[in-house]
Amino acid sequence: MESRAEITQKSVKLTRDIAKMIDQAIQLDRALKIGWGRDGDEKPKKGETGVMTHFPAKLKMRLLGDLGDLVGSANQGALLQIEGTLGNLAAAFQKDGKTIIEKGTGDRVALGMSGGTVIVRGDVGFDAGESMTGGLLVVRGMVGERIGSGMIDGTIVALSNVDIDAGSGMIGGRIIVDGKVRSVGKGAHSREIAADELVELNDMLEPHGFKLTMDATIIEADLEEHVGAEPPEVSSQGRFGGLRLCPHGASLPPSSVVELSSEITMPGVASGSHLRNIWIPQLQKGPSKAGSALEGQPCIVDSSPRENDYLRIYQENYLNLRQELSEAGGAVIDISSFPNLNEAAIHAMATIAIGFLPKDSPVLLMDDVDRVEKLLRMTAELGLAGAIVDVRTIGSAPAISTLPTVGMARSKQKSQMSVFLKTDWTPSPSEALMSIAAGLNGIVSEPFIDDETPPTGVKKIATEIDGKLSTMEDHARGWMQAMGVSAIDSLQRHHLRATTHEAAVLSGLRLDGIRQPLPMWSRR
Repeated sequence: MESRAEITQKSVKLTRDIAKMIDQAIQLDRALKIGWGRDGDEKPKKGETGVMTHFPAKLKMRLLGDLGDLVGSANQGALLQIEGTLGNLAAAFQKDGKTIIEKGTGDRVALGMSGGTVIVRGDVGFDAGESMTGGLLVVRGMVGERIGSGMIDGTIVALSNVDIDAGSGMIGGRIIVDGKVRSVGKGAHSREIAADELVELNDMLEPHGFKLTMDATIIEADLEEHVGAEPPEVSSQGRFGGLRLCPHGASLPPSSVVELSSEITMPGVASGSHLRNIWIPQLQKGPSKAGSALEGQPCIVDSSPRENDYLRIYQENYLNLRQELSEAGGAVIDISSFPNLNEAAIHAMATIAIGFLPKDSPVLLMDDVDRVEKLLRMTAELGLAGAIVDVRTIGSAPAISTLPTVGMARSKQKSQMSVFLKTDWTPSPSEALMSIAAGLNGIVSEPFIDDETPPTGVKKIATEIDGKLSTMEDHARGWMQAMGVSAIDSLQRHHLRATTHEAAVLSGLRLDGIRQPLPMWSRR
């Protein structure tokens, strides 16, 4: 059986092949047909995934084969006719255009859809139209649980029976069911359709070949029943107070050269992304030109990446990935920013990122420390370059405790990967070195998260980040010279000590003056 990494490679090839055909198909005003092999066999084969997304306006496309998750997602105006078999999240985040699905789909079809039309002629799974903000979703077949869950706006029409909890948690929009509804969910109520509504809706449906009857039911938000939930704050407690770096051998002379650089690469690739520094700034937008410290160091950005920056993939920029990733040096998939992605969807999103990036560009996954074992396992299974572990948790766990948690999770993975810690503070040089000594590859953080008056203006921001990076370099080299370490890959756990009993308990490190770790860390 093929591994996920092997399936990803096949899927990426399909993604890149299709990208070459799109412009030509638009110029010739011809439908692009994908899925018919020379011998009449269906392609892509079972398991290949993540290849049919982010299509531009004016494109016409017919799709066959076993197409996996996220098919037709981020449609920006194309006409898609999907005759193949689909997984979950079909037509998710569609902005415009028309998607016709001839067979059924899995769960969460049209998740986050904001415009255009999606027509499903077969059955759909759970949470169809979840979090819709606009557009029209029509389902002709049977409908699973929670259709329209969390719906904000738009119209859903179901021309068959609907399972339980229809409209659960909806706050706007409307669901029209011309069939039986097993039950309406909390936060929604049902009523009979009015005559003028029937005329209006049938005028909307007539171009698509559908028609409602007077037996149809309207489901809409119940403004008198509040079902909203306020998510808890996520943060960390403390920094790395209670830990210190200590020498392990003689100090180096001040004239010695200390190496801070490293590289992030995809497995089996000779070269990848060069890191000049042990700290990676995270920004909303790619920085402008400044000094050499910033020019030589990638940042993680939400938009407008430089050619060496990593684009953070999150729900709000998902629509723009094709263009943004083509100009980036790598990608970070922020799993927690998307609502409840399963592993198949993460696999599809990784395939999309690899396919849209320049060849051999690194892709990393990011999630919080409470999910670190799954995060690192998936990174290995998908054959990605690495992971970023966010120290923030529900209930604010101590930041020090993330070090042994990540270390133990990483020890279970046999494959090589880069693992970084994302902190909710800007690290000092010693803290960045502590993370490396603990077995990580560096720290990611926002550059001005601790500043009372952060800089404004593109040039000012770039200049100050460049200064912070330069300071990090100089001070980190000074620390390493004092510790007798000439390169960051020589830093080990024996260069770390706990200065308090509490820090030793949380980190599993030796307490100053004690030869062995505390009993709870050495006992099997």
